[in-house]
Amino acid sequence: MELITYQETLNKESVVYVDVRSPGEFEESTIPGAVNIPAYNNQERSQIGKVYTQQSPAAAKMLGVELIAPKLPKLVKQIKKLAKEYKYVVLFCARGGLRSESVGVVSELLGMKLYKLEGGYKNYRHYILNQLENYNFKSKLLVIHGYTGVGKTDILKELKKEGVPVIDLEGLANHRGSAFGDIGLGEPTNQKYFDSLLWEKLDELKNEELIAIEAESKRVGMSVLPDFLLEAMDVGEHILVRSSLERRVNRLHNEYVASYNSQPQEFINKILESLDSIKKYIIKRIGKNGYKELVNYAKEEQLKEVIRILLTEYYDPMYKYSQEQWGDFSLTIKSDELQEITVEIIEYIDDFAL
Repeated sequence: MELITYQETLNKESVVYVDVRSPGEFEESTIPGAVNIPAYNNQERSQIGKVYTQQSPAAAKMLGVELIAPKLPKLVKQIKKLAKEYKYVVLFCARGGLRSESVGVVSELLGMKLYKLEGGYKNYRHYILNQLENYNFKSKLLVIHGYTGVGKTDILKELKKEGVPVIDLEGLANHRGSAFGDIGLGEPTNQKYFDSLLWEKLDELKNEELIAIEAESKRVGMSVLPDFLLEAMDVGEHILVRSSLERRVNRLHNEYVASYNSQPQEFINKILESLDSIKKYIIKRIGKNGYKELVNYAKEEQLKEVIRILLTEYYDPMYKYSQEQWGDFSLTIKSDELQEITVEIIEYIDDFAL
């Protein structure tokens, strides 16, 4: 099986990465777009690890062979399907060792041409970290500011439809960037996978002169932004979007209502957990009685009232301070309509390009 580096795969067309690590390893982080065809399940991997530490590496390897041997026909059949669709089928495990070698050798004996990722996921991860640590960011950022609920993410989506290059950091992080940011979205992206997704997006947009992005702090969900991106935000073009409180409440309500309708009690429990996580900050603003009233609104499922109080008493004061740090904005847009906001930003970008 021919070795290939991750850098070499970037110059190839019709590539699929096959992650033969356990489902648990795959869920933690992988190469974006990779297909998981595990050589061992989570329990088997744990079992091999125990034998490695408690007996010997040789005993662990023998157990690995015994566990994988009965699975090889099924694994090879899955890889054969991919080999019909893609020119380059690139297998990888943790370090490019036994798992990828076992599956690959048997597959090649049956006539398939496969590649093994040199150094496995470990080498890939080092590559991504090195790229981000030494990244030379040349684009200008168009940074969109606004209170919670003005629809900054929706604005980015509309701009993308109009052909404006966009980096949606909250989309990459699978988190809305607030104490309630993961409700209805599932697990937020961990740092390893976020780094991979961010680097891919940066590489995709590396030749763009101007990129639209939402103003963010250093942390989005579970992920921390690299310093070079925060520095690029600082020196970017800054746009402030203002919308009425009523429109913002309705927009946020519409954003969360699907999650509420699908699992009402679970949704309310998540709201209560999130309120508890910022309890001391809210009490500073509205007192203990105000906090109790807010919790009661949540329990009574009066979602719009919960949203309204959180905006006026928690998020708006917090973001007001943040926005004041920027001083004057290049453009301030006052509108409740997403299309109007998008058109004004496009016009600004066209003037800026001139």
